[in-house]
Amino acid sequence: MIFTDGRPHATLDKALYMLFGEDIEQVIIGIDPGKYPGVAVMGNNKTISVHHVSVGEVCPLVKRIMREYENKKIIVRIGHGARLIRSQLVNCLLDLGLEVEMVDETGTTPHLGKGVHGQVISDIIAAINIARLPGKNVGKQYIEPSVGEVRVIQESSREYSNGRLTIPRILARRVAKGELTLDEAMERHNND
Repeated sequence: MIFTDGRPHATLDKALYMLFGEDIEQVIIGIDPGKYPGVAVMGNNKTISVHHVSVGEVCPLVKRIMREYENKKIIVRIGHGARLIRSQLVNCLLDLGLEVEMVDETGTTPHLGKGVHGQVISDIIAAINIARLPGKNVGKQYIEPSVGEVRVIQESSREYSNGRLTIPRILARRVAKGELTLDEAMERHNND
């Protein structure tokens, strides 16, 4: 019997694990990094589940996956694009004690044919493709954001606040390095 916890996707994941979980030797999590990463969970070369979440939801999602497959070896494969986001995610995943491989994601994002629309589908397919490609083990990432990357974060703060405020460069730089979330930087700026 499967007990639900109010999260249909978690219930479905649990049911799939009950069907296939005992036979799975290794779980591979593929991540297509970006503002809204695609995430694919693979076992025995089969796609078990897919997700499309915000950057801030990736590590909590991976923690849930780790709990669901606690007795299985888990490897995370992440695409090499979106440098700042990728580096932040790699550091977070390493902090969870996971093995992380960086994959050359060139050619993993498909061209969507007629009648198929949406960045979500494209990101998820890329995550599945990334999970299937062997990568190189990586360690902690040290991030030094460029002037342009800092400017993009400042612009994001302006959009996020509907034009009411722009965080200063020093706070935007800390967001880029993964030391603060955009929400935390905006709150600090408001309190100053």
